[in-house]
Amino acid sequence: MASWMVHLRIADKLLNELKDIDETAFVMGNIAPDSGVPNEDWTKFTPPKTVSNFNDSIYDTSINIDGFCSKYFNEEINDKYPRKKEYSFFLGYYVHLLSDIEWSSFVYKPLIQTYPKEAAEDEYKLVWAAKKDWYDIDFLYLKQHPDFRAFSIYENAVNFENEFMDIFAKDAFENRRQY
Repeated sequence: MASWMVHLRIADKLLNELKDIDETAFVMGNIAPDSGVPNEDWTKFTPPKTVSNFNDSIYDTSINIDGFCSKYFNEEINDKYPRKKEYSFFLGYYVHLLSDIEWSSFVYKPLIQTYPKEAAEDEYKLVWAAKKDWYDIDFLYLKQHPDFRAFSIYENAVNFENEFMDIFAKDAFENRRQY
């Protein structure tokens, strides 16, 4: 799925349009689904992506957006959040999932279709080879945009604790910084 930098760039664009939100919670919500702690070789995460990204397998690109909304983000639930912080976090999480759906359609699936032999042999290896290029582009973007607002918000959200979802540890978002 899309890299954190892609999610942060989307969040940054939306920050220009959204009013009356907690910007930090919104940005952290945009990276939360990918905040699982990886094992040593990055083949498994806690919680697994099947849980945090609402899909059936790590290679299943069909995100159950309705499952997320019914549990965390719908009109009835949104009205009950005690602070705009919760709404902002779950709005960011929702944007992340929608972005991954689009990423799957326009990047992931075309990658698999363009390299069917490599995908059949080792899809994981193919995807990680592509991700190395994507990460290089991410670092180039950061270098060229040192004042990148969403990234700055993320960098300054030190000790931002998970108080939103029981699938993540309390310190999940802070722990993920080391990666």
